[in-house]
Amino acid sequence: MPHYLDPKNDFIFKRIFGKHPDLLISFLNALMPLEPGKEIESVE
Repeated sequence: MPHYLDPKNDFIFKRIFGKHPDLLISFLNALMPLEPGKEIESVE
């Protein structure tokens, strides 16, 4: 069985989403109940 990095680990989370802000935006928009047209478009 292959071993994968656990994205719940803070270091791994920051490495994944810090290098790929498009994934972070998609993740946040999927989790947050925002109205259409008010989705997150960018992060700093």
